[in-house]
Amino acid sequence: MSGAALQPIDAAALPRFLARSAAGAAAGCAAVHGLGLLAAPHAGMALLSAACLLCAAHLWRQPSRAAWAAHVVLTTAMLVAHPPVPSGHVHSPATGLAAWVGPVAGLLAVVALLLAALRGVGAVRRTRSTVGS
Repeated sequence: MSGAALQPIDAAALPRFLARSAAGAAAGCAAVHGLGLLAAPHAGMALLSAACLLCAAHLWRQPSRAAWAAHVVLTTAMLVAHPPVPSGHVHSPATGLAAWVGPVAGLLAVVALLLAALRGVGAVRRTRSTVGS
């Protein structure tokens, strides 16, 4: 480890950090859905995996309001389909690999929504500070 101390993220870098973190959570959801395909292959799981990858790519490359909105909609839908509790999966009773895919996807969705909420709070604060100036 180098002798450099950890520095806090400055206000200009925070939105990019949040977008990249949310992109990582979306990519994690895509990976979990990919594993879910191994346990229970069907077209819906493949579509969800592709949607998560698209969301991750948009948040990583160009985190616009539309990208964040799509991220919030997809992760909210994920939480409806995969509540982050082991017994809460709504599709069918799961065993083996499928038993943890839903809860892990749900937890990643919770993290992703928290990142979006932090981004939203930051955007509101910046808007208020520029309006008040």
